[in-house]
Amino acid sequence: MKILLATDGSDYAREAAAYCGELVSGLKSPIVKIITVIDNFTPMATEPFISPEEFLESVEKEIQENAENIVHKTEKIIRIGNEDVPIEKEIVMGSAKKIIVRAAEKWNADLIIVGSHGYGFWGRALLGSVSDSVVHHAPCSVLVVRKR
Repeated sequence: MKILLATDGSDYAREAAAYCGELVSGLKSPIVKIITVIDNFTPMATEPFISPEEFLESVEKEIQENAENIVHKTEKIIRIGNEDVPIEKEIVMGSAKKIIVRAAEKWNADLIIVGSHGYGFWGRALLGSVSDSVVHHAPCSVLVVRKR
């Protein structure tokens, strides 16, 4: 079974990673792909003493390092009791709602696992919900994990 785990490093995403770890421990020959999406970065005004290029480079480097850290921590959670499970990792820039669905299509995932932030109606209406969008557009089953 090919499981795509989408993570943003939040408590909700860590809960989804823990659930993924529990799930794969009972499966025969699972493969997990961890994906985190970096939102498109729009720079604001910079300090007058730093060139815009230097500022952009430092911010992009920090964002990339943060994403790598998220993926690494997520892998550690899944590996608890699952040392031999093959795990692929991917960091992509773009809209999480679209990237997760595209990644599942491209990778031919059997299941997508995402965490739920638990937004109510107004939160989803104002902020949008990645999990809600993935549920409605995914090419496969989606497991939305709520925080316990």
